[in-house]
Amino acid sequence: MVKTFNLSNGIQVAMEYMPQYRSASLGVWVRAGSVNENDQNNGMAHVIEHMMFKGTGRRTARELADAMTEIGGNMDAYTTKEYTCYYAKTLYEHLYKAIDILGDMLTNSMISEEDLQKELGVIAEEIDMYDDSPEDIVHERLQEAVWRDHPLGYLISGEKSVIQNFHRQDVLNFMAEYYTANRMVISLSGYFDEEKVRMALEKAFSAVPSGNNADFENQDHALYYPSLYMQHKDIEQVHMIMAFESIDYYDPERYIFSVANNLLGGNVNSRLFQVIREDMGLAYAIYSYGGSYEKGGLFHIYAAVHPEQVRPVIQAVLNIIDELKKKTVSERELHIVKESVKTDLIISDESTYNRMSNYGKYYIHNETIVPVEDVVRLIEAVTEEDVQRFMQKHFDIGNLSLSLVGDLSSMPKSEMEQFWEACRAGEV
Repeated sequence: MVKTFNLSNGIQVAMEYMPQYRSASLGVWVRAGSVNENDQNNGMAHVIEHMMFKGTGRRTARELADAMTEIGGNMDAYTTKEYTCYYAKTLYEHLYKAIDILGDMLTNSMISEEDLQKELGVIAEEIDMYDDSPEDIVHERLQEAVWRDHPLGYLISGEKSVIQNFHRQDVLNFMAEYYTANRMVISLSGYFDEEKVRMALEKAFSAVPSGNNADFENQDHALYYPSLYMQHKDIEQVHMIMAFESIDYYDPERYIFSVANNLLGGNVNSRLFQVIREDMGLAYAIYSYGGSYEKGGLFHIYAAVHPEQVRPVIQAVLNIIDELKKKTVSERELHIVKESVKTDLIISDESTYNRMSNYGKYYIHNETIVPVEDVVRLIEAVTEEDVQRFMQKHFDIGNLSLSLVGDLSSMPKSEMEQFWEACRAGEV
């Protein structure tokens, strides 16, 4: 059973004691991501994530690394559009040290100007690494194009030309606004002594200031612009994404979304994989995935193809979508898809890390924790008609966006613009 409570400064905590394990997972979630940035500080949330590992008033960066290694080395962090998460996976006897380390990092980091400038060079290399990856570019630049007037369109890493102007005071100002108790969630799952955990958390995180509400909660829903993005890279393939505006994080259709995604391109039995790869042999990699946020959402279809196959693959994808809009899926196919979704959910739920992550996400989005058993029942309740209505509602071909990165030497932009507009007009 998940127990919830607040620390003295207001930080929300969700913890689940699981006596069958001998390990525990801990996460500290901060409601600070690229959506909380602007043109002048885009990339700041990601920079702060890096700086939390650069030393505190009690530990140098090397001592932090040594302490992390001593508890198994399973301590890390990541930044998203909407939050930053610092986490640890360790044996139960090391959990209290993990709490102390994360508390030290988040309340006592030194963030020297010298360390910051060094780390900005490291982050610039990371940005270059992403720029060398067509799989990353095709996704990130698509979102930048379709959400061009909203912070959801910002790159999480930021642009080098922006981050190179950051200084220590900029970091401190951002942290003062967003690294506050009312914007933090702590979640734990696994084996531990509940009273010792409460005391350790209070000691480690009581110095976090209470804080005030910040800007993103008051922003409008992201306005979606159907877009075409093209970038030539000297590689053999073209990496492509077809995208449609879809549901936000809170939409009650999210369980239908899971089923529809699995049916369309979520596994090797999906329509996209079976038709485009197995039957037509047009692509080695093809799949679909969602991206739901508080202020918007997208449905993506990704493929890596030979340049000559770009147009045939797009046409085949549109035909598959059209068929799902016009004809209900069979009872057997829907049963197979739902069983796959349920299996993935249940297997995932048997990990302390995944359970901890789920609780953190529920709380950081101000939601009540939904037990996996209830989610399974909601998946089971999805009907053939639900899937068809979802496809009809959210897959408006006129709203098709397209992102292409790779060998575009045989695709003049003017020709692809005409092809894209013909697709949106239903003429392909």
